[in-house]
Amino acid sequence: MLIKFLFGVATVAFTSFCGYLLARKYRQKREFFTQFKEFNDRFISEVSYYRRPIGEFIANYVYRGEFNRLLEEYFTGISEGKTLGLILESAEYSFLKQEEKRVVEDYFLMLGKGDSSSQKGYCLAAKDGIVKLQTEAELTCKRYADLYVKLGFLCGLLILILIL
Repeated sequence: MLIKFLFGVATVAFTSFCGYLLARKYRQKREFFTQFKEFNDRFISEVSYYRRPIGEFIANYVYRGEFNRLLEEYFTGISEGKTLGLILESAEYSFLKQEEKRVVEDYFLMLGKGDSSSQKGYCLAAKDGIVKLQTEAELTCKRYADLYVKLGFLCGLLILILIL
């Protein structure tokens, strides 16, 4: 009886963990667009006041997760002639939809192009779209990430009931 109980508890823990892993893409997307929004806000301030080179600007702030990786690959890709589209097509960014990848690619293609007033205007215009993407990512993460964990837990309980 004790072995069945321990196996059942392990099953519930395992299925809950599986639910947590399945919800990873929603957490990644939320974190990515939160970082993207912060980057855009900082870049608007940068273009308005400081006007440092893009490499120095990127080095001054710390970002996390996939957005940080994208910035690093983008900055090294500039010198190597790599396009952002190739970077975004890698498996690391599979949590982004094609439309979201296109928005990110268009945004980064505009960085460093033109004078400061046109860049500021573009970033201000893009701000609404980025905030919308970030809000959508927050809502889907809140909705589905918890759901996957709860479903994993409930599946584990179902298996536990069937075992006992």
